[in-house]
Amino acid sequence: MKRFTMKDGLRGLATMAVAVGTIAVAKTADAEVVLSNLTATVSSTDYVQSGSWFAQSFDTNAQAWTLNSVTVSSDGGNNNFNTGNFFLDVYDSTGSGASRTPGALVGHLSGTDKPVLQQLYTYTTAGISLDPSSRYWLVFGVSSGNPDYNFNYADAVAATGVWSYPYGGTFGGVVANSSNQGATWGLSNYGPFLLEFDATAAAVPEIDPASCGSVLSLVLGALGLAERKRRRVIG
Repeated sequence: MKRFTMKDGLRGLATMAVAVGTIAVAKTADAEVVLSNLTATVSSTDYVQSGSWFAQSFDTNAQAWTLNSVTVSSDGGNNNFNTGNFFLDVYDSTGSGASRTPGALVGHLSGTDKPVLQQLYTYTTAGISLDPSSRYWLVFGVSSGNPDYNFNYADAVAATGVWSYPYGGTFGGVVANSSNQGATWGLSNYGPFLLEFDATAAAVPEIDPASCGSVLSLVLGALGLAERKRRRVIG
């Protein structure tokens, strides 16, 4: 007859402990404003034209996120040049130079392509995944037409939220400009632009209490069974 040992019991409990650790559910996070300076004092405006794009850099915190939307502060458009097709994109920071200028396209945002009024415009995404502790660029550009759209910016980098605008010393809120539709970029000494980012934190696994209770019952039952077997073997 095989002798049942405490080692066997511990091995079984270890297996069940692993089961407890793997029984988890994805915690659903709520969307939140992760960066905003919409209430900042407007310093001036910059315009987007066919030959003049700009990009605003921003840094995520130590958490993976899904970008939901971005709200921009428009100062209106020139009524004589408002036929351009405006777009808003997110780029990573793999561009050339120590400044880590806009590199590869990460995702598009959807919204009006003619932000001609002096108001806030919100652009949405189907879900752009952003890495933790990373720098990205929000690129303002036009794909075609004859545009002159103006957007507000501030001098101070102060903002609310868990993300931040990088401070570039004489380069203000680290804004990049391109005169060749994003082929090359250079830094400008102003900004940041007045923006608001809404995102959802990546789902974090958590233990399901109901599952824990069921597994705990199994563990306790196994303990009782192990003890009964031990007594039979010994006695």
